[in-house]
Amino acid sequence: MARITFERAKAKYVHRFTMEHVPSWARKQRPDGRYYAPQYASDAEWFALTLFPPNEMCYGTDCFSSGQTWPLGDCLNSPYVVSARFPQERA
Repeated sequence: MARITFERAKAKYVHRFTMEHVPSWARKQRPDGRYYAPQYASDAEWFALTLFPPNEMCYGTDCFSSGQTWPLGDCLNSPYVVSARFPQERA
């Protein structure tokens, strides 16, 4: 089976958190009062570091992301907002 395409992966896996895509869960405050930070600098970086079904690391139709690069650190003092350089997609 061929690997999923980049465009299809972006459409299917809407919970990724990159500097280009902010899912709804990432706008919520963490229990410690801080905010979640993007896990990857770009969708392309997320795609390169993610395994997709039918890889054995994946459960069912879930993907398996690893190697997060935390370009802004692992937490923020305010919710992340995509800059004009990266127009925000809707989750």
